[in-house]
Amino acid sequence: MVKNPNDASKENQDFKEIQTLTSSQNKKLAEVAIAANESDIVNNDGRESLENITRAVDVVRDHFPEDISPKERFERDPGLNPLVTENDYKEAFSLFLQEEIIPTYQRRSDAYNLGKSVFYPHKETVHDYLEKTKKTIQVLSGESGVMPRADVAIYLDKSARPVSWFIDELWENFTDEPKPKTEHLAIDRVFWFDYFEVELEWGEYLKGVDPPRLATWRDLPIRDVTQDEIMDLRALLKDGIITHDEIDECIKKNAEVELRINRRIIDNALKNKEIQEKIERKEITIKQVIEEALDKVKILFYSKPGIKAIYDSLIIAAKLRGLFVPGGLSENDLEHPELIFDYPVGMDGKNIAIVDEVERTGATVEIAKHFVAWAFPEAANVNSHIFYMASTIPGNHSQGGQFLKIPFWYNLRHDDGSGRGIKGINPAYYEENYRNNPSSINRAAVFGSDFLGTPMDYDTETDKKSLNLRKQIARVRTEFEKGHINLND
Repeated sequence: MVKNPNDASKENQDFKEIQTLTSSQNKKLAEVAIAANESDIVNNDGRESLENITRAVDVVRDHFPEDISPKERFERDPGLNPLVTENDYKEAFSLFLQEEIIPTYQRRSDAYNLGKSVFYPHKETVHDYLEKTKKTIQVLSGESGVMPRADVAIYLDKSARPVSWFIDELWENFTDEPKPKTEHLAIDRVFWFDYFEVELEWGEYLKGVDPPRLATWRDLPIRDVTQDEIMDLRALLKDGIITHDEIDECIKKNAEVELRINRRIIDNALKNKEIQEKIERKEITIKQVIEEALDKVKILFYSKPGIKAIYDSLIIAAKLRGLFVPGGLSENDLEHPELIFDYPVGMDGKNIAIVDEVERTGATVEIAKHFVAWAFPEAANVNSHIFYMASTIPGNHSQGGQFLKIPFWYNLRHDDGSGRGIKGINPAYYEENYRNNPSSINRAAVFGSDFLGTPMDYDTETDKKSLNLRKQIARVRTEFEKGHINLND
């Protein structure tokens, strides 16, 4: 255990131990962890645990009390009885209260307004969500043929977190395929519309657009940025050909800085030893070298998205990736976010599936897919799946695409945010955490707080709704395994 940074011999010895436990690509990360004095959990034999060296920001990504819903909880409960009547279901699954609003048509205004609510029987709702869970598992396992088997499933907070509870509980009941690693990220479309100052009216309609239209991914200024453009800009920064300050000047259209960078890119290419040898062997001409160098210039000054959009996208990707970097981030990483892409985060060749609970315009999932693909360029692919296909009031701008039927852990008319175990994005929460404990893990959380929900205090949550929901989802599994719930009924 390294506690005294001044004890050089002890630190060196500990680092040698870590090197024996890590692959070559993780040595740098182990060194960072030692330097940050964060490797404070020791195995019984006195060696540092690789798991602790390479842990990432799991404060919220995997946040939930560990003692909630263990597999044996209800199996050891002698009070369980077969579910027969609707009252049996209502008592066991009180939170499975599925609501649907019946719209009323107003002839004078040729529009629909919110009408009365109807509620579905608890038994029907339990069966419905069991079927939806089965379908989602078949998609994630690759057995439906919709996408390759997912290695990592990212559930979008807040509202898709209960979906992950269904999947985690019931996975083994519907497939023999290995379950994807479960992650949670807060990727909220309204947050990003606001971040990029996309002006919206009530109901997420674009301001001043006629006819009225809901905002989508295409309305963000980074819509045309490609992964290759981000990586090319990152390479220019990493190689020292351009600085962050110079990018700011380029965004301001400083012609003098642009010309200086232009010349630097060409000079750097011509001075490259490998390129010089190729020129001598006549494998490439100086003209070709200059043309290839100018391609990098185009990224900065002449690409369709523009330098600002590419740079914004690079920073967004670095913030997201930083949450997965083992050992957290250093101050130098924040000053040079292009370096964050050098750290391995376990996504090499992985199939990533983004899971959201419901879809209206597709904006949230589209934003998430782009951000995740940018953050993990080494991943094999990024796909998406919607757990619940909702319905909205048709063609009614005044109601802003009001949902008529959505997952039961919402309230259609007033959503208080409870029942999902997580609150919204709140960077101040992570800044306070970092002030109280300035570790590299918490530093990464501050940097990536645009993608993290805020943990709830489960002792004070309204009626402890999320805890009860977690327990009731676990009971769905137990009753299904006992044969008390039959999907054929």
